[in-house]
Amino acid sequence: MDALIDPGEYAALASCTYLNQASLGLIPRTSVAASVRFLTEVAQHGNLRLSDQAEAGILDGLRTAAAGLLGAPVASVAVVGGASEGLGQLAGLLSSAGGEVVLVASDFPSVTYPWLAARDRLGMRIRWVTDTPDHDLTLALGDAISEQTTVVCVSAVQFATGSQVDAAALVARARDAGARVVVDVTQMAGAAPVTMTQWGVDALVCSGYKWLSAPAGVALLAVTEDLAAATPVIVGWKGSATPFDFTPQELSLAADARRFELSTMSYSAAMGLLTSINLLTGIGLTAISEHAGTSSHSGTPPPWPTRSRPHCRASTTSTPAPAPAVSGYPCTPTTAATTSSLSPRRLPRSARARQPAP
Repeated sequence: MDALIDPGEYAALASCTYLNQASLGLIPRTSVAASVRFLTEVAQHGNLRLSDQAEAGILDGLRTAAAGLLGAPVASVAVVGGASEGLGQLAGLLSSAGGEVVLVASDFPSVTYPWLAARDRLGMRIRWVTDTPDHDLTLALGDAISEQTTVVCVSAVQFATGSQVDAAALVARARDAGARVVVDVTQMAGAAPVTMTQWGVDALVCSGYKWLSAPAGVALLAVTEDLAAATPVIVGWKGSATPFDFTPQELSLAADARRFELSTMSYSAAMGLLTSINLLTGIGLTAISEHAGTSSHSGTPPPWPTRSRPHCRASTTSTPAPAPAVSGYPCTPTTAATTSSLSPRRLPRSARARQPAP
């Protein structure tokens, strides 16, 4: 099979097969160039190349691209400094003294820590769900929802196990109890389609430095219209409708999700993320997902870490041969078959997860 993106975009692929995009994503040369170009222009020329007016609208293109990626209205999208920032803001808004949140016990700490803090601060109850190979995680989450549940917060794909949650089904169950649903799509966006509006979730959060192939320091937050009208727990000057008007005695927040944006951030990382999103959506996330599925059934190793594979496999040729790819990360052919044990509900997992004992 042909690679979806030129292998020459990634220096590492000249010497190895990179199988750890779920943990620290390779960034294509075109996106690196966009980041470096912006950084150099501003570093060397300052406001001569970045006026206040230009800075005020600098994230507009990224919000539009992110809306297409996440299947969300543009007004729902904010650009934030990290997934933890977005998840913390949401927990601050949705936690309450009498509330209960449903969490996965092995989820990434960024998803759970804000609710542990809410428990300590407000006495919010936590109901833990265990992700096990013999039980569908979506069903387990649904079974844990009760009349007391106010929020369900979960990663769409679990970094430790690869288990995938059916977000739409989870939302339907949560709505029966009047609960909100917050979904972290860090381990999905860029490798498979994400559709916030169709799923019906209240909020999505996504890091930029994994499957989205961007530098660290930029992430995405998407919220429903009612949450976009709420006052964030933490506000910053860039959350203003007109940030460069500087109104220190008046809280003039933007009328949409931009109010969640805090301050001057890594605009160079944002330029890299915009370039990578355009590259991925130009190929099509359905095409990327299908390409990966074909790879996993072809005898060619899938371009993600599995329990038995290293993060990087040395190539036996000087130039990696084009082969199946997810988000354009080609694998050099090997003879090992590694996908027979992957169930349809379990997707690529991050190698940051603690490895099971042999």
